[in-house]
Amino acid sequence: MKANYPNRISAAFLLITMTAALVHLTGCGGSDPAPLSKQEEVTAKLTAATWKVQNVMVGGIDKSSVYQGLNLKFTDAGFTSTNGAAVWPASGNWLFSDVNATAIIRNDGLTVTLQEVTDTSLKLALTWNKTTIGSGRVESVSGQHVFSFGK
Repeated sequence: MKANYPNRISAAFLLITMTAALVHLTGCGGSDPAPLSKQEEVTAKLTAATWKVQNVMVGGIDKSSVYQGLNLKFTDAGFTSTNGAAVWPASGNWLFSDVNATAIIRNDGLTVTLQEVTDTSLKLALTWNKTTIGSGRVESVSGQHVFSFGK
């Protein structure tokens, strides 16, 4: 009876080589995805929901009644608002003022500071220099506005 050792050795070698290659490939699942930039992170949170006003402070005084029903919806480069009075136009565009995403600049030139941006809350601050409260006009109050929103 003739031994078939060369074929067995070749088969064993092939099996070991394939197993090693498989182990190597499964260990190389690829690199982790690059972390999001601060702008990408903030954009993702801004665009994740329609933000509903919770309260509005103007110069430290509660002016929420002027902005009842205010909702903001952001897209990657734009926004829409409902019941924004004169301070928040029905729609517009925006871009970040810096790479750290600490503020946005609206297409009307107004800078809006992003005081807090989380998955569940949004706090925006801006200085409004006009007072338009009066008959037949859209209401607004001049001063430092701080808008707090939730989902």
